Amino acid sequence: MSTAPRRQHTLEVLVENAPGVLARVAGLFSRRAFNIDSLNVGPTENSSISKMIIVVGVEGHSLEQVIAQLDKLISVISIKEISTDKAHAVNDTQPDYQN
Repeated sequence: MSTAPRRQHTLEVLVENAPGVLARVAGLFSRRAFNIDSLNVGPTENSSISKMIIVVGVEGHSLEQVIAQLDKLISVISIKEISTDKAHAVNDTQPDYQN
């Protein structure tokens, strides 16, 4: 039984810099049985915001579901799907009025 190779997707997620945010994001993936292939978290220029770079190996509807569920978390500010082939955001959930 062979499984088709999964394409990895990179998500750039801006979140509030507050206790428990990382646990809520990781818990979201855990509850849905999605594996996080890579996770990097660090501060931004604004001390109240942190940036998460999350690499996941999901496809199609599962990727859309992950993005939609992340967007529902109150502490998530914006989500961008970063394409490794291109240097621009493929999917940006940040409303235009916040720019």
